Amino acid sequence: MAAKKLGAFLVTDLKNIRYLTGFTGSSAYAIVSADKAFFLTDPRYTAQSREEVKGFRVKIFKKALDTVVEILGEIKADAVGFESGSVSFDNYSKLAKALKGKAKLKASAGLVSALRSVKDPFEIEKITEAAKLLDKGFIHAMKVVKPGAIERDAAFSIETFWRKRGAEALAFDTIIASGERGALPHGKASEKRIKKGELVVVDMGALLNGYNSDETRTFVTGRPTAKQKKIYQIVRDAQAAAIESIRPGVKASAVDLAARSVIEKAGYGKYFGHGTGHGVGLDIHEAPGLGPTSNEVLEEGMVITVEPGIYEPGWGGVRIEDMALVMKNGAKLLTSTTRDLVIL
Repeated sequence: MAAKKLGAFLVTDLKNIRYLTGFTGSSAYAIVSADKAFFLTDPRYTAQSREEVKGFRVKIFKKALDTVVEILGEIKADAVGFESGSVSFDNYSKLAKALKGKAKLKASAGLVSALRSVKDPFEIEKITEAAKLLDKGFIHAMKVVKPGAIERDAAFSIETFWRKRGAEALAFDTIIASGERGALPHGKASEKRIKKGELVVVDMGALLNGYNSDETRTFVTGRPTAKQKKIYQIVRDAQAAAIESIRPGVKASAVDLAARSVIEKAGYGKYFGHGTGHGVGLDIHEAPGLGPTSNEVLEEGMVITVEPGIYEPGWGGVRIEDMALVMKNGAKLLTSTTRDLVIL
């Protein structure tokens, strides 16, 4: 905030508010200055906020905008930063009008997300627990993703499995893409019936205690063909190269390049169209992004995915994804489902 010359900062993204305050409800604002911290919510969350919120003065509002303006007036900041990604134009206009002549609004996205990209021990523990639950889900997936099964039915069975074991929700809609549908990187489970001899891309995530997990495996329903084995091995080698490159101080783009180079050298570069990974935490996709143009640098404590893939239209696809914790001397994988090509 000092570097951006902000006297106060208005936080409106609920995940950022949870990160800063501990609040898990659905209606809140936070205002931070150099020496003051306020948490605002409506009367529904009076008891919950007093129980969950730490380090902030709790204010219960009747009209949010009035209370925000009142607090900013108390702080007397010349410039107020706000999260442009989570403030609607309508709310921005109302706030700017209310503050006219008192303070200038400055779009300041990314301040909290930069903090969130490096996980503390509490967060690493929670993410690890979510990853362990995810691995158990893949054991179940190997039982229900099989020839004759409908993709959507298998996905529902997996979701039920997680729910019974404490998951709050899916981290995202389960991807089960068999046969030619495997060429769709985000091929959500459909009404397609899985056939024998197909590759099946299964990408799943579970939300546990507020933190997400993310993992992909590609299975084969029968004896694999030479081409299926070849492409699977290329992707596995690409992932191994990327994981080997991970350590503090390395550019995120360099991790992407490590995987991409293997796939390009094998002649399949045009079939790998997405980034190699992303951060995971309170959001399923957060900083850092591991892509060719990323300017971010890895730091100890970051949790990232490593997920290269090859997607050939009309044939199918392969993706292998794991979650990795950036350690002092390399990467520690938090997901542990076998990376061998499993025949279902």
